[in-house]
Amino acid sequence: MKKLAISALAVGALFAQSTSADLEAKIKQLEKQVQQLKQMAISNQKKVNPIAANNHLFWSYDLRSSIDIINYKLTNGNKKANNILSNRVRLTAVAKPSDNLKATLQIEANNIYGMDGKPVNSAMQTLGYDNSNWTANETPDDTSLRVSQAFFNYYFGENNEFMFSAGRRPATEGYPAHFRAGDEHANSPLAHLINLEFDGMSLQIKNDFFAQKSEKFEEWGTWLKFCAGRGYSPNSGKFTQYPYDKDDSLKINDFFGMIFVPYDDGQYALWTETVKAWNVKGMYDYNSTTKKFDSMKDAGDYFGFNAVFKAAGIGDGINDYLDDTNAFISFALSKTIPHNEKMLGSDDSKTGTSWWIGADMPAGDDGRWGFNFIKGSKYYRSMTYAEDTLIGSIAAVRGKAYEVYYNGVIIPHLTWGVRATIIKYDYTGSNAFFGDDGTPVDVDNMQTAIKDAKDIRAYIRYNF
Repeated sequence: MKKLAISALAVGALFAQSTSADLEAKIKQLEKQVQQLKQMAISNQKKVNPIAANNHLFWSYDLRSSIDIINYKLTNGNKKANNILSNRVRLTAVAKPSDNLKATLQIEANNIYGMDGKPVNSAMQTLGYDNSNWTANETPDDTSLRVSQAFFNYYFGENNEFMFSAGRRPATEGYPAHFRAGDEHANSPLAHLINLEFDGMSLQIKNDFFAQKSEKFEEWGTWLKFCAGRGYSPNSGKFTQYPYDKDDSLKINDFFGMIFVPYDDGQYALWTETVKAWNVKGMYDYNSTTKKFDSMKDAGDYFGFNAVFKAAGIGDGINDYLDDTNAFISFALSKTIPHNEKMLGSDDSKTGTSWWIGADMPAGDDGRWGFNFIKGSKYYRSMTYAEDTLIGSIAAVRGKAYEVYYNGVIIPHLTWGVRATIIKYDYTGSNAFFGDDGTPVDVDNMQTAIKDAKDIRAYIRYNF
């Protein structure tokens, strides 16, 4: 900065001379100084070039401390209750070395204060599948850091109209679950049908591609994404005679999905999601002594469909409140396709449906409040274990779920919120697997089934 100031003074002094005899010499001297300044600029540019080219990691830090007051009412009139204190910390790194390549890494620890770490046995009789690969980061437990996301996005095509991604994808807190969590942006896929972590890949065909075919597609905002992944990989392990050879006791569990958005003008949109999964797992062989399901088997295949109509603002300039209101109606359908085992306690294919209606609205200075109402039928079964409600998944409920929440801002980067969730079950098995444990039984016909569940949550969150 000093060198630039000196040079500026020199320029002023040169042109302050009253005679013109030395003007040509002075100009040459000035040109020499300009060349020196250019060399300095080039040198400085080389020093900052890695930053200018984004050849570094952008880190973010997200810490949420919560208290959940949970209550259960059983069909026999008994009650159960607890209060849970938990911390969830996320460290997210994003690198973008070029305009068409981005990589994301997110590691997470989610722990309960003073967690009672009961041992896990082979029959999954205690914590069991709580820390399975596809739910671990949504299950408050210990302080271990786990990989929540690790993937890259590669954009290609004449106008970067295609995007390919692979790795551990961000498949939780999708639309509309992100509103209740106080997150500004939703992940993919849609949370009503799928809300669990997975490893896989995706290919997105962006609106630019469709716009080349017709101007209508550009107006409609049409786009398409294909996703594929693997939920279970049976193998014998490393220290065997044939390392990682196929374990024939269970089959590979793969899935394929498609997100198709026929219309999205930025305010009103229709999003759809279609999913097929092969060889989903079920728990069978109920042990009357331990009161547990002791074994895991291949149940069959699964089909799911989800359509969401959403509005980012209601009307056109009616008032500021409606302009800043998000509202949605979501419909989800699930269908079981049994093979050699029963699915949800039946040899026949069963279809279930669910509706999710809600809104997210402004409240005070930078605050938001909202509500959710979900109604699920007897045989509805979403691909959801990781919903951010300790009493169970509201998206998977066979019955009704009611929820109201508020997310506020204390100061920039420091937020807080409260949420009340009530679940009224009509049938059992909402959060179970696809086998006998997922059999829907009318709760009024059982002695110890959960009839009502409540969760009052309060949290404070630092995010930077």
